[in-house]
Amino acid sequence: MMNKKSLLEIGVEELPSSEYENIITQLYQNMEEELKKHNISYTKLEVFIAPRRFGVYLEGLPEKEPDMIMERKGPAKKVSFDEDGNPTKPYQGFLRSLEGTEYEIEEKELKGNIYLFAKIKKAGRPISESLAEIYPAVIKKLRFKKPMRWSNGEYEFVRPVHWIMALLDYDIIDFELFGINSSRRTFGHRFMSKGEVFISRPDEYFDILRENFVIANYSERKERIKEELEKVAVNNELEIEMDEELINEIAQLTEYPAAVVGTFNEEYLMLPEEVIKITVKHHQRSFVARKNGKISNNYIAFQDGLSEEKNVVNGYSRVINARLDDAKFYYDEDLNTPVEVYLKKLNQITYQAGLGTYLNKINIMMKISELIAKSLDYKNENLIKATELSKIDIPSHIVYEFPELQGAMGRIYLKHHNYSEDVYIVAEEHYKPVEETDTLPLELNSLIVSMADKLYDIVGFFGINKIPTGSKDPFALRRKAYGVLRIIIENNWDIDLEELMRKISELIGVEYKENEISEFFKNRFETYLSRKKISSEVINTVLVNWNKPLRAYLAAEALNEVANSEEFKVFIKTFQRVQNISKKHNSLKYEGRLFKEEAEKQLFEKYLETKGKIEEKLERLSYKEAIDELLTMKDSIDNYFDNVFVMDKDESIRMNRLGFLKNIANLFLEFGDISKLYS
Repeated sequence: MMNKKSLLEIGVEELPSSEYENIITQLYQNMEEELKKHNISYTKLEVFIAPRRFGVYLEGLPEKEPDMIMERKGPAKKVSFDEDGNPTKPYQGFLRSLEGTEYEIEEKELKGNIYLFAKIKKAGRPISESLAEIYPAVIKKLRFKKPMRWSNGEYEFVRPVHWIMALLDYDIIDFELFGINSSRRTFGHRFMSKGEVFISRPDEYFDILRENFVIANYSERKERIKEELEKVAVNNELEIEMDEELINEIAQLTEYPAAVVGTFNEEYLMLPEEVIKITVKHHQRSFVARKNGKISNNYIAFQDGLSEEKNVVNGYSRVINARLDDAKFYYDEDLNTPVEVYLKKLNQITYQAGLGTYLNKINIMMKISELIAKSLDYKNENLIKATELSKIDIPSHIVYEFPELQGAMGRIYLKHHNYSEDVYIVAEEHYKPVEETDTLPLELNSLIVSMADKLYDIVGFFGINKIPTGSKDPFALRRKAYGVLRIIIENNWDIDLEELMRKISELIGVEYKENEISEFFKNRFETYLSRKKISSEVINTVLVNWNKPLRAYLAAEALNEVANSEEFKVFIKTFQRVQNISKKHNSLKYEGRLFKEEAEKQLFEKYLETKGKIEEKLERLSYKEAIDELLTMKDSIDNYFDNVFVMDKDESIRMNRLGFLKNIANLFLEFGDISKLYS
């Protein structure tokens, strides 16, 4: 029979939301690994998790582990029997070691000698015994961000464990963990059910828990939340955004989510939408609703279970109204505060010890913005003002109370004070991209200020030795570097990043950590290129030009397109001859008039012609066309090596030829390090 079913449930105190994905991933991987290690097949492996429990459900399990055939090497045949054919002591000892097993003796040749081998048949254990070993192993392998200890520190786990249920069909899988014996006992909803529940067999678990107001399946709870929102929207003629982040959060906090509809005072609708949303969503985990396209004073909250709706709504509304009343007071105060006052306050807030105040940062960012604009040949009379006012909301009362609104409130305040769009939009947009997958700013001023902000942080924090190590990156410098690369490449900015960062280090007054910053950006650039499906050989080739991200990226794209073609592979072998013979020669000096052989004169003419064309193509950033031009040199280079002896005994001729070949080899430097291609 190959359709046995099993279930493991660990009952715990309320799980922190931050551990959900961690538990789901580890639990699935651990179970897969353990089942594979025991050669146990299955047709279904499902991980479930809820606020007070998590576990696995298995279907299609066999009756027992598969039988195993193992080999054990014995002594050589020539020493296993005496002259009369009787077993010797070595062979007798080998046979004694096999007592209690089912085996057959076979002969095998190894390195010219015949050895005796025992072919041992090991019967598979019943699946119940296997799972009694597997389940505790899976649980013990789980690792958590902040585990808890209990029972005088004897046990450590994500949260204290209160029960363990482990079943195989109608039987209990017997084991002990955290001082608790496994059983068929579980618990329903803390308040809505009778409490203790007994499960007869695994496949009735989810239904019985559902009857006891617990939806154990995480994805099912999320679907229920969406259904509840859709029902509320239809019944109340509302438009509700399906906020996935909030749906996940509610599913992590409730065992049986149920929607309730409440209202807050209409007078607060005069507040900016951002303030209302942050109050309702972030502080009460509720959904904002719209009616006829405009934000409504309705909100949709979720309770865990089916309590008295009126009491729940009253509680939510009381808190939301209080928070919005505070927000209105702070908002009015902020609107009546002149921008100049906030600029002065920025000088009273330390940005980072060793880097000064926020105003210090802003003053340097203004100069960085100028540098970037100059390199782009971009002129905008409002760019510097937009940079100066980009952090204007940081000292505001609203941002102090609602830090999540930083940026959005800057836009709102500056718009209120009649600044132009290319100034006020920067206050919000310049923080983007926050995550690697975030969208880039749309306004050019915002892009420049975003890059100035991020490069200030990277150069500044490296300069005061706040450098990311391992998985630790408290100032999110990796994300900021990735954002810088995206801004440059995705907007076709032909910028020398290293040259720019050296100037920034002088503006900040910190040492430019050349080696550390170079490796840091190479790693980020490597990640960026790999996500663009660039091959590892091509990535290694172009990383030498990391400081010009746009050009290195375009070179990578062009090389990636041709790297697997036979024509290019043959050409690279030819070109690598040039590289290899000239790599130890450090001078680029040569004189064309000293060339004597016809083949070197022909290559010289071809080089001058091709060099000009390549430079023209690269000036237009046409890297594919530049590679096509480079390919035309193959025949001339082959002819050169067939007819010219580079290492001439005459030193002046030899040095001249090496200098010339060094110039040809350097043609490839615009694309990358040729030695890394196909290496």
